[in-house]
Amino acid sequence: MNQKLYLPLLKKLAAAIVFALILVSGFGQPYTTIVWSEPTEVAPSSFGASSPKLALLPGGVPVAVWGKSGTSPKIYFSRMSSGSFEAPVQLSTGSIPPDIYGFGGLDLAVSGNRIYVVFENFDAGVHLLRSEDGGQTFLPETTVFDPPASDFTTLASLAVDQGGNPLVSVIRELASETQARYITVRSEDGGLTFLPPVVASEPAAGEFVCECCPSDLLVSGDSVWLVFRNNNNNLRDIWVSRSTDHAASFDAACDVDNTDWMVNACPISGPRLQRLANDSLLAVWMSGATGQGRIYGATLHSGTMSKGWQFGFPATNASGLQAFPSIAGTGDTLCVVWEETGFGANATDLLFDFSTGGASGLSTLPTNLTQAPGSQKYPSLIYGDGVFHLLYQSGGALEYRTGTISEVSPVVETGPSGPLFELLSNPAQGFISVKTLAPSPLRFRLVSTDGQVVQEWPSASTFSSETIQLPLNGVVAGLYFLEGETDGEIWAVKVVVR
Repeated sequence: MNQKLYLPLLKKLAAAIVFALILVSGFGQPYTTIVWSEPTEVAPSSFGASSPKLALLPGGVPVAVWGKSGTSPKIYFSRMSSGSFEAPVQLSTGSIPPDIYGFGGLDLAVSGNRIYVVFENFDAGVHLLRSEDGGQTFLPETTVFDPPASDFTTLASLAVDQGGNPLVSVIRELASETQARYITVRSEDGGLTFLPPVVASEPAAGEFVCECCPSDLLVSGDSVWLVFRNNNNNLRDIWVSRSTDHAASFDAACDVDNTDWMVNACPISGPRLQRLANDSLLAVWMSGATGQGRIYGATLHSGTMSKGWQFGFPATNASGLQAFPSIAGTGDTLCVVWEETGFGANATDLLFDFSTGGASGLSTLPTNLTQAPGSQKYPSLIYGDGVFHLLYQSGGALEYRTGTISEVSPVVETGPSGPLFELLSNPAQGFISVKTLAPSPLRFRLVSTDGQVVQEWPSASTFSSETIQLPLNGVVAGLYFLEGETDGEIWAVKVVVR
């Protein structure tokens, strides 16, 4: 279970500030970050939790869609009402059983109160479900693309243009899962009918794409960008392909991934794409080029299709593997969430990095968001009206939480004679070295940036000018706050744990 938000200390602060105090050196500048809510269960494990997807209706109302795999696969839908998700409703796919995988098989997009759900059947093509009333009812399925007998389609992704029309990207390949290409199929009448497919990956190097990594679509006016994992003779790197005529053709593509991962197998984890300020795009993806799965990001100018800066997100565990990134935001406000292994009993947790300064503010100190037993997987992140919304699989069930952007003021309470302690080791590794300045014993706590107590040293009998070492037992790398308290007086300092 997640540790509860504690804290006698934080009760003394304004209710809007749920983090610990910040002090970098003296009285620092205000610090903007995300305050995450406690998780809410969307559906128990009996409803499945495969390929969870999240979207927002007008007014910021979250809607969720996901699948249940197995011999009798199903697609479920739920929307939030009065602060909690309604009982899941099974969506009818008619006579076409959906193919559902843990990481894919369906996608979700919203335009006003119109909801689109795309799903696949490996033999029977790609299909669309549509609701005109915010998910109260769904119309019968519509065929997006039914390939000829020699071909198959898989792992469809979905976007909606400014006119409310759906655009679908999907892998088209042979039955042997070879000779894969990405195609796009668009509708001009709200998803009632679809135009012939267009090969979207054609401008990329080589002839084929990765056989089972989902793509991501971004639409702005008449321009469409598709980010996907290419496969040029087993060089499986990330490309962005562009259309300037509403996906009628694709005229340019850019290799945004210089990790140059050579691998003779599909790594499954697909990339994601986000629009930034100043005509820039940001792609995030997983690469195992170093021998371990790591999340990377790269900027791209949307008009010139020229690559900008590439960076990587540091792992909090030396042996941990990162995968399945999700990104959301607006302008320079961004959040990236991904799954990472190596957390002992937790197996797999979700980590996040956040920036209000665009891509250059990312890749600093990722923070463990979930810290829960079992595996937390397949994050779906969206953003609206200053709030991030996150849906993910947790131990076989589905959980949802919100992240609110908050500026934390550098408020510090001190004893009458000034600071209570001085930090001697920052960054800290293995232990935190502290010089105490208080005349009476101090109690220390290490608190994560979302307000969770990570470790406590409740009875360190310390005295004035004494130097002590606070051992770090199993604390993952990241940004924390070390808080010292005595006789109701508090001092807090930001500390980096390596």
